[in-house]
Amino acid sequence: MYDCITIGDTKLDTFVVLHDASIECQLKLPECQLCIGYGKKIPVQAIDSQIAGSAPNVAVALSRMHLKSALVTMMGDDGTHRLALERMHEEKVDTRFIKTVAGRRSSFSVVLNFRGERTILAAHEPYAYALPKTFSAKWLYVCEQGTGYEKLYREIIARVSADHVHLAMNPGEVQIEERKPVLYEIMKRTTLLFMNVGEARALTKVSASAKLASVVTSAWKLNGKTVVVTDGKNGAYGFDGTKILFSPIFPGKRVDATGAGDSFAAAVLSAMMRDLPLTEALRWGAVNSASVVGKVGPQVGLLSDTEIKKRLRAHPSFKIKSL
Repeated sequence: MYDCITIGDTKLDTFVVLHDASIECQLKLPECQLCIGYGKKIPVQAIDSQIAGSAPNVAVALSRMHLKSALVTMMGDDGTHRLALERMHEEKVDTRFIKTVAGRRSSFSVVLNFRGERTILAAHEPYAYALPKTFSAKWLYVCEQGTGYEKLYREIIARVSADHVHLAMNPGEVQIEERKPVLYEIMKRTTLLFMNVGEARALTKVSASAKLASVVTSAWKLNGKTVVVTDGKNGAYGFDGTKILFSPIFPGKRVDATGAGDSFAAAVLSAMMRDLPLTEALRWGAVNSASVVGKVGPQVGLLSDTEIKKRLRAHPSFKIKSL
């Protein structure tokens, strides 16, 4: 039996660093718009290309934390697929549920890194996902994918109800933009629901002036169990219907924010799969996320559960606050 099967797109991420002086970029706070010269040839620094995507990121993170994970993903029969198989094998993630479609290409993205923050240009190919006919898992984790997800969501709803499988979820940009009824239906079945502040505002339709406490409690109503709302450099919030918990960011150098949310979610999920309380789960998420943003790419800095505990012991003053 798998501890968790993750479901969603796998991409090839190409990481590009933009240099302020050479490309005339500026960040307009607080909305943070990345500006570059229109119609110009802009010199950049290409750092690396890595297999990524929320589903593989979380699968790798769970495997590093000594949990048995598998990946359900759809890809083209191309070089990205071959790289993905190699990468997942290296990380001991089961690849039997990775499917390819002849004549199609895999999803991809370009990650622009400027002053430690990332802007992602993503292309999600529309694939007709389906659950494997036979599998045994304690948890399913559903995340970003392109259009054509409705049938998969209905299959997951039925499977969760029939087999009492726990469901965790972080809706993708396509799903949040479309906001179809089946999205709200599947979120209602989740045991653990993840989103960032912007996604929470979009899904709950709270007013732009609403305070974060109101955003978090409104997000909780989407599943009525446990919700985690991340807020980038400002930390994260967790709510299980009793009290709102706030986690500041864990100390560390910020190099590249890619994968921060995935690493946070994976560590929270891992802790809760071990029956740890939400307060401790948020501490795990903060440590894992801080490690990931200290490296380029979403997987290089992922920690084992042993290393997370070690870093927390080294920072006994790092606490979760109740609001």
